[in-house]
Amino acid sequence: MINLAEAKIKEIKNKEELIERLMVVGKTSAVNKKIAMYIEKNYNSIVFMTADKISQEIGVSQGSISRFCVKMQYRGYNDFLRYLQKIISSEMTTSKRFSMLDKENEDDKNLNILNQEVNNLQELQELSRTTEYVDAVRLLGKSQNVYLMSNRMSATILPYMNYILSRLRANVFELKYGSPEWENIEFGDPNEAVVFTTVFPRYSRTLLEKIKKLKNKGFKIVALTDSNLSPVIPYADVALITPITISSVFDVYSTPLLLINLLMRDVSKQIPNIDKRLEEIEKINKSNKSFLE
Repeated sequence: MINLAEAKIKEIKNKEELIERLMVVGKTSAVNKKIAMYIEKNYNSIVFMTADKISQEIGVSQGSISRFCVKMQYRGYNDFLRYLQKIISSEMTTSKRFSMLDKENEDDKNLNILNQEVNNLQELQELSRTTEYVDAVRLLGKSQNVYLMSNRMSATILPYMNYILSRLRANVFELKYGSPEWENIEFGDPNEAVVFTTVFPRYSRTLLEKIKKLKNKGFKIVALTDSNLSPVIPYADVALITPITISSVFDVYSTPLLLINLLMRDVSKQIPNIDKRLEEIEKINKSNKSFLE
């Protein structure tokens, strides 16, 4: 059994550890016991609920929910929710999400998602100051070749990044699963390349297998993922951890997209004569009459 002093420094890694900590906090008062028992039985559906909704379901005050989460060593309910999502994200199929969302009030659903997104976005300032962020900017700006690789829903972010980065610098390649470029990347020189990958739940087995092979070949891997417990972490030279919101039918990627935009801004500062390159692109756009005047 863990105690609260240990829990203060220990990140919950799985459902078993979650239940264990719930039981510790649940013994501190009758109200906390009530909350702990409800979370234990309903943790899958809680990620789709606001603190107010839970307080109504249990029959305790919203303040009691917040204080319970603080006793669990989180900053509040939204912080607890974010970590809970990481624990259960891999088992949240689309059909499960839809069935849970269908039971919720529309206003509650929207408020829950928006509150989580606000908290997620606030974390980006801290992330942008880390050595991992600086290393990612350097690799994306200075490597001779940049390969963008992902699979399934996680890959939907990469066209946006490819569009911007290809305008900032040369030799940017978006490799789609099953394409010859995807299959043949291992024949390239790993000393001249960096692989940038997005890996979010539900984690793609084929993508992880490919990243592992490239890591073994000597390629540098920059991974954008959702947790320090993500299965891509052992293969990443640089890991950028950004929260996502799963309390919708499909994952919400607004925070990773904003992080990519910040990365592109800082990569542009590393590229020599970037102003001239952008001017040339603008001249081509005008010549081709690309935009409505």
